[in-house]
Amino acid sequence: MDPVGGGNVDSPTAPPPLELLHRTAAELAAALDVRDAVTSVLRAGREVVGTNTCGVTLLDETGTLLVPTPPRDGSDLAGLGTGVPVPLDSATPSAEAARTLRPVLLRDRVELAARFGQGPGRGLNDTVLALGEHSWAMYPLVARGRLVGVLRFGLLREGSLDLDEQLVAATLADQCALAVERARLLSEARRSALRYRTLAEAGSLDVFTARPGEGVTSELPGWTALTGRTDVRGHGWQADVHPEDLPGALERLREGTRERSTVRFRVRVRALTGWRTIAAVAVPVLADPADPAAGIVEWVGSLDDVTDRVRTRAQTRTLHALTAALATAGGYEQVLDAVLHACLDGTGAVRAVVTVAEGQGESGLVAHRMGPDRRRTRLEMPGVTRSGVTALAGDRGTFPVAASGVAALPADVRPYFEAGARAGETSWAVLPLATRTRRLGTLVLAFTSGTDPADRAADEREDEDRDFLLTFARQAATALDRVQLLEQQRDTATVLAEALRPGPLPEVAWLATHRVAQTSAGVEVGGDWAELIPLPAGEGPDGERVAVVLGDVMGRGARAATVMGEVRTQVRTLAHVDPHPTAVLRGLDALARAGGGEDLVTIFYGVLGRDGRLLAASAGHLPPLTCSTGPHYLDVPPGVPVGVEGDPRTDVLDVRLVPGSALVVFSDGLVETRTRSLDEGLAQVLGHFRETARGTPAGIVGTLVDRMVGTGGRDGDLDGDLDGDGGVEGDVDDDVTVLALRLR
Repeated sequence: MDPVGGGNVDSPTAPPPLELLHRTAAELAAALDVRDAVTSVLRAGREVVGTNTCGVTLLDETGTLLVPTPPRDGSDLAGLGTGVPVPLDSATPSAEAARTLRPVLLRDRVELAARFGQGPGRGLNDTVLALGEHSWAMYPLVARGRLVGVLRFGLLREGSLDLDEQLVAATLADQCALAVERARLLSEARRSALRYRTLAEAGSLDVFTARPGEGVTSELPGWTALTGRTDVRGHGWQADVHPEDLPGALERLREGTRERSTVRFRVRVRALTGWRTIAAVAVPVLADPADPAAGIVEWVGSLDDVTDRVRTRAQTRTLHALTAALATAGGYEQVLDAVLHACLDGTGAVRAVVTVAEGQGESGLVAHRMGPDRRRTRLEMPGVTRSGVTALAGDRGTFPVAASGVAALPADVRPYFEAGARAGETSWAVLPLATRTRRLGTLVLAFTSGTDPADRAADEREDEDRDFLLTFARQAATALDRVQLLEQQRDTATVLAEALRPGPLPEVAWLATHRVAQTSAGVEVGGDWAELIPLPAGEGPDGERVAVVLGDVMGRGARAATVMGEVRTQVRTLAHVDPHPTAVLRGLDALARAGGGEDLVTIFYGVLGRDGRLLAASAGHLPPLTCSTGPHYLDVPPGVPVGVEGDPRTDVLDVRLVPGSALVVFSDGLVETRTRSLDEGLAQVLGHFRETARGTPAGIVGTLVDRMVGTGGRDGDLDGDLDGDGGVEGDVDDDVTVLALRLR
């Protein structure tokens, strides 16, 4: 987040707004009662926003009245926290913000009178007006989807809050709401701050206490509701934990007892609806808090159900892993291997079968199978027709369960499932392998009890899990379709290589740059590209900014090159219309859907200003490197590839790079090969970057490519390109594109 304007920002003695926000967040995290939280927020309102008055009104127990909450006695906040009780149904700005759960900004007194009128029960109370204020802002305090109260700012100037101040105000409101909710829970529990400091946020499944040697000493109502078990005290809860996870959890507890340290672990728990993932935190309460060697009196902890979070992350990793594996696959056989391995590694299946037509007409179906031994076998399927398997999978898949599900299948395919059932399989997912233009066949995933990708009973598979499997199948179908087309397009690749060779990077006075780009085939054009796009002047010290783009169309050859050229042109056009990452990625999604293509395209897109501000987002691409505040990967929201539905593209990283910082973006060909995993490659690239992060962009690129691929751009190369000048000449698995920048 950028430093933002406020009343005291320009003061030479005032801390920066970001520092004040961090300090406020720390104070709110430590607040043990409501007035502590309110005091921190009021102080931040005065110091960061420059408000004349600042007040917090909290919803009373009846849910009908907003009651002012003053700061803690003895604070230095005289004049803040003023106000009177406000009925929730009154014609006042605070009541409207509370009812609509939206901020209310009033630019001047004229707007106040026009929207809310004057008189008792309307507008603002006379006490506030008498302070000489001319604009106001009210923000609802919402925690866990529930109204907590309203945060009010009063300003002596007209115009209310500017955009940066609105961001600060919204951040304060969110932090205040969570802190107040947490403080209320602590108060209601009537526990000491020491025993309940583990409540980092409201919303835990359970809060518990335990004693060494005795086990759990409190009730676990959330656990009971989840599992149906009532005898959770002592060690009874252990009966619900997955046997593979229990030993590790107990060892963590023993280690925490020895070291008198906080314990954190995750376990799978057998719930009434299947396996759930529970995160546990336990903090030791010492007999003498001042003596680290004192004995443990008891443990205090919290339990959170993180199943949905874990499932979503696992599914995202699976799709990314499939994308990476397919990107390195050089032919039809390699794509089949990549798809089948990803099925077993990422979906929880014990067997995967890709059934495709390898001939003309209705017959000629071939099944490519892979089981736990990871050996791929080929089986012809006489008597099974292309139209039959197409009808079986349908458009949304078929999910047979147990013997009854198998019995309902068509007679020509039933024997294959009966054989799987005899081998211990209990449920299946029959998914269409289809692009927008044609049907290739089916993908069958087989599960045994407990291997369902959602960790729930197979017959209770939720829509979100089916959507994930269908997305997985669509991605696999796209790769199979594409590799077939690529084999038909190799003759045109050399011509396209010359036509689509990247031009030189534009000269930017405040940037030093270097780029390397090369396809794995040496002469074939690929689908990677990287470029800088000078943008129209924007806000900032001098308004100068560029778009930093690295895109990757899966595959190579004529099709990948054509799509790369189209998307590159689209990015340039969209960036000049509205360069914000959200606008550009949404535009690419819309164009992809309108074009009806099935190409998998990932993109890193960022807007970098001369002042170091970087707005960055990703459509399924790898994160960039920077040495700003030390070499590390930037936490760019990952997103999904271009054209994949369901991502609103609202998550954008907003960070400021310090002067002299380097920024490095690269394609997955740099980090992943057939013998090196994505995680291993990312770790190695970061290690090499640490050694050369302060060097020239050419030196950074040359080092990374040399060490990861075997040869690359050297210092002195103007630009790596497709003919090998400064490019990659080694035999690598995938296209390699690297772009390095340094702020002057």
